[in-house]
Parts: sequence; C-alpha cells; structure tokens
Amino acid sequence: MAEKGNESKMQEVDELPVSSSRKRWLALVWAMTFWCPTIFIKWFGRIQRKDVQVAWREKLAINLMIWIACAFVIFFMVGIPRIICPTQHVYSEAELTSYNGEDGAKSYIAIRGVVFDFGKFMPAHYPSIVSESALEKYAGTDATNLFPVQVSALCQGVDEGGIDPAPLTISRTDTNAQYHDFRWATNDSRPDWFTEQMIMLKGNYWKGNVGYSPEYVKTLASKDNDIGYIKGRVYDFTSYTAGGRSPDYPDGYDVPNDKPSSNYMDQSVVDLFTQRSGQDLTKYWEALNIDEGLRSRMQTCMDNLFYVGNLDTRNSPQCLFAKYILLAISLVLVSVIGVKFLAALQFGKKSMPENLDKFIIATVPAYTEDEDSLRRAIDSAARMKYDDKRKLLFIVCDGMIIGQGNDRATPRIVLDILGVPENVDPEPLSFESLGEGLKQHNMAKIYSGLYEVQGHIVPFIVVVKVGKPSEVSRPGNRGKRDSQMLLMRFLNRVHYNLPMAPMELELHHQIRNVIGVNPTFYEFLLQIDADTVVAPDAANRFVSAFLHDTKLIAVCGETALSNAKHSMITMMQVYEYYISHNLTKAFESLFGSVTCLPGCFTMYRIRAAESGKPLFVSREIVEDYSQIRVDTLHMKNLLHLGEDRFLTTLLLKHHSKFKTKYIMRAHAWTIAPDSWAVFMSQRRRWINSTVHNLIELIPLQQLCGFCCF
Repeated sequence: MAEKGNESKMQEVDELPVSSSRKRWLALVWAMTFWCPTIFIKWFGRIQRKDVQVAWREKLAINLMIWIACAFVIFFMVGIPRIICPTQHVYSEAELTSYNGEDGAKSYIAIRGVVFDFGKFMPAHYPSIVSESALEKYAGTDATNLFPVQVSALCQGVDEGGIDPAPLTISRTDTNAQYHDFRWATNDSRPDWFTEQMIMLKGNYWKGNVGYSPEYVKTLASKDNDIGYIKGRVYDFTSYTAGGRSPDYPDGYDVPNDKPSSNYMDQSVVDLFTQRSGQDLTKYWEALNIDEGLRSRMQTCMDNLFYVGNLDTRNSPQCLFAKYILLAISLVLVSVIGVKFLAALQFGKKSMPENLDKFIIATVPAYTEDEDSLRRAIDSAARMKYDDKRKLLFIVCDGMIIGQGNDRATPRIVLDILGVPENVDPEPLSFESLGEGLKQHNMAKIYSGLYEVQGHIVPFIVVVKVGKPSEVSRPGNRGKRDSQMLLMRFLNRVHYNLPMAPMELELHHQIRNVIGVNPTFYEFLLQIDADTVVAPDAANRFVSAFLHDTKLIAVCGETALSNAKHSMITMMQVYEYYISHNLTKAFESLFGSVTCLPGCFTMYRIRAAESGKPLFVSREIVEDYSQIRVDTLHMKNLLHLGEDRFLTTLLLKHHSKFKTKYIMRAHAWTIAPDSWAVFMSQRRRWINSTVHNLIELIPLQQLCGFCCF
C-alpha cells in the first residue's frame, strides 16, 4: 500500500509474477554483464532507477550477442577453413614446372623437396663462372642431382659411432654437379658445404616445399618407387634400394680389402618403405620395435637424405570443403537475392479491378501534422475510386496538441478541413485508454458528418481524445497504439456483443443511426498515416485481393516517397524503400507471410467473409496488442518503437492459417525524414523493433524460415 496524503488516495500496487522465460532471460543477461558493476551504471551512467539499469544490461547483452554472432559467422567463414585445412606452401610437379621463367612467369627451383625463388637467386650466383642463361634451363625443375651430398655428414647410420665417409647415395647425373661436389672423395672436401648452402637458401629464397598428393604417391609406388609418407612428410627410398651406394675414395687412397658397409639404414625402416610403398606409414613407423636412439638417428637420415616433399592435401575432402564454403555461401545468398528478384516479377495484370460493394473503414490517426499533410491524406482517402456510401473516414486525433509550426490544435485543423463549425461542441465521453494507473481513463468527443471533395461525398467520424478535466499537459494524448486500439476495441465489442464504454456507445450510435450503416457490416479496415497519400485505386485493389483469396487477413501495397528530391537524406532512402517492398515483401508474399505490414498503408480483414468470425479484432489480437504492462526492454521495443510490426507478428501468431500479402499494384506516398538526426532516430527505432519482432517470430512453426532474414 502506498499512502499519498490520505486514505482516499491510497493505491494498491499489484505485483505480477515474473514468467519463467523472463527469469531465464535475466539469468542470461546477468551472466553476460556481471563484469559491469551496478555502481558503475549508477554513477557513471547516471541511471538511478533499478528497472532502467536492468534495461541497460539487457541492451548490452543483446549487443554482445550480436557481436558474438558476427564473430561466429566470421570464424565459420574464415577461421574454420584454416583450421580444417591449414595453408600449405607446396607446389606440385605441374605447378613447379609452370614457374619456368618463360612468358613473364617467375623462376622457381626445387632442391631435395624444398622450393626456392630461383629468379632472385640467379643474380647472386657466381656470374663470372656460370652465366644466367646457363642457369635458366633449371628454372621450374627439380635440381636435386646438381647437389651431391656427403652421406656421413648428414646421417649417423645404425650405430652411434657414425658411418664411413665413403658410401654414396647417388652418383653425379648432371654435368654441372661437379661445381657443387665437395664430398670426401674429391680433392676439395667440405662435408658441411651442402648444409650451409641450404641454410642460406632457406633463409633468403625459400618459397615452400614440393607437394605430393596421396594419389600421386600411389602412382609413383605403382612404378616401383619405394615411397611413402610419415606425418605429412614424403620420403623416397628408391635411390637407396635401387643401388648407387657403392663407396667412393679419393685418388691415390689405399682402398681397404674389406669395404665398409653401405647399409647405413636399419633394415626394418627400409622394409617399411619397400613392403608398404605408396601408403601413410605413420602408424607403422611409430609401431616399429626399435629403441628411441635408433629411431632418432633414422629420422635424421630420412630428413636429410630421402625427404622429397610434403603431403599435398589441398584436394582432400576437408580442404575442398574449406575451399568452396565461401563460394557455396555466396551462391546461396545470390540465389536468395535472385529468387527475391524473380518474386517481384510474378504479379498479375495491371488492369483495374471491377467496382466492389464491400464496406470498408479508412482510419487516419492524427497527432501533430500540419494542415497540408492532413488535407492531402484525408482528401486522398476520400477521393479513392470506391463507392462513397460503402467507405467510412475514421479519424482519431491523439490529444489536444498544437504541432510545431501550426497556429491551432490538430483536432481543430482536422475539423476545419472536414467543414465542422466551431460551435459544434459535443460532450466528452469516457472510454478505456492505454496507460498506467489513472491514465487508463480517457475522454473523447465524437464528430460525424459528410465530407465533400471533388465530387465525392464521404461519411466521416472524428474522435478527438480530450482527456480528463484534470489533465493539463498534453490532454488526451496516449500514443498511436491507443488510437488504433480505440477502433479495434470498439469493433471487438461490436462483434462479440460486449458491454461498451460511453464513448463507444456514442460511436455505435453515430455509425448506425447517423451514418446509417450497421458497424458489423464493415469487413475491411484501411490504415493510413496522416502524412500518407494513397492512390485512387488502392482500396479497390486491396479489396479485390481479399475477395480472390479468403485466406488473406492483411495486405499492404508499395509505399514510395512524396518528398524524394527534398534533400540528400530523402534521395538516399528512395532505393531502400523500393527494395524493401519489391524484394523483401514480394519474396515473403510468396509464402503468405509478410512479416512487416506498415501502419501507413495496410488493409486488414475485420471478420471472416463466410462465418463472420472476428479476425483483425479477435480477442487474442486485442488482448495482446492492448497490453499496458510495458516494463521490459523487449516489450518496450515491441509496443513503443514498432507497434505496426508487432501487430503483424500477432496476426501471424494467432491466425496462422491465414496469410499476409504484398500487392505491388496498390500505391501510396509518404513523407520521409529529411534530416540526418530524424533519419537516424527512425532507423534506430525500426532496427530495434525488427530484432525484437524476429525473436517473437522464431517460435512460429508455420512461418517460412526465409522470412526471418
């Protein structure tokens, strides 16, 4: 209980229970924002109210979720391909051959499985001894045979004591190999020369390694090569098993009778390559029954003498997936855009529908618009090529407000346009409004009559929300949603035969007895903003669509800009408006689930054609749309920032068997923001409401998933 002066002003505050979903959401919010202390929000953010602090945390959590989702998408598209298929600096035999220096190509060369930039190295080679032209023939080739190696310097052999320097691995098979032959048997023995040169080349000219695909390894094995790969490194023992290991001695050396053994590799290792050639030998290598010392020595020998390159996995399934994932995603996106484009082309004829006889209501909520905007909107609705006796102009003025630049209140401007004299002053009547506490009680005046413009005589109803006598600031003003609910609640009570408020009783009297139409006769409700001009054939096209498809519950048309050339800000919105209708809405319309029906230009089916069952004004829609407990960030974004979109969400949610559709031939023109500040404010509201409405749409099983994107 809260006491305010005396007992007559005491109010009982109802504490509504928190739903389980709300509890789970708050738990997630706190889990994501626990690192930001409340005292920081309170003092540095200058947010004192606890509920506003919670809303701030919710905004932060939503932003973090969006950033995490973006990071995940980037990781999926960029990170995962690099994880499942790391970048390989390898060159296949064909690729190496293409780097031959001809026709502007680069010059690469391979030496014992390592690829170097030969073009950069050639100028640094001994030009006084060997010309560049003599070197160019080696570009794009494997020049391993140019570099004989001293086996004893690169391999200790089976025993720890090392091996005799005499055994060879290969003979000199290239005439220019003599310039690089510094083995023990020559007169200029430099055992470490090859190692030193490879260190220098790798440090300055390294480009990658020779690549052998698993298929190519098997092909070489089928040609009697003793080749295999261990942990991604390819080794070729063919030069060892095919001979060429006879010892070589310097000239004049006293050759011993017992020549040293040239079997410096353990036989079990050799058997591994001869018996399982062409395979992945990793598990067999690790399963060899040899001590770790011998295994280490054999590994060194293989790396220095028999290594020919790395395993090329660029064409493996996982690498192909990584390679084409971006292409696949791009194709999906382009396909969706293509389907959306084709959807915009699949429409009927341009011919005008025949004149129809269904009763419609054209409602215009007015707030602070100027007289020109109001007159254009009202006149366009009145001049629609639809039977004047079967349409009703229903204008709701949201409070006694004087708009900026106006010389009188908005209701007076509307009444002057319609020709209502100033001496006509009906009694204000009470009705239920959207608001908290005492704000739920509101009062309004009802005006009715006939509006004549350019040969059209159209009946009208004007509801002016004037507020209670105690209201001083913005009397009667409750917002656009309340203006919508005023008519929706009235029609709901008409169709369900429910008790009415005094204002609603007067409204019923004016429509039925003064205008002469039973309120239950009206089947369709056209919502138009006060700054929107509709095409003359708009109502006819909408009603025609409803009659052709009884499962339609709401339709919208194309809204363009009437001030497109007013400024740079308005010009940049033209394309956005066009694609939002002719791509997005047209695509969603194929599935009968347009997720955003703009409040500025949409027609709803009030009741079912055959059964008379209320649809747009059904209990479920009215109850959910008239919520006054808007105390969470989610509900504020739904009901305060994007009420039109939320109304569409409710239609899809509660009437899942019905469809919403986009009618391209129906046109209207609205006024877009012409300043950057107003434009950004509008887009922030739209983006926020879009995100929160998509959250509401996700659980709907009957909704096509494409409509969430």
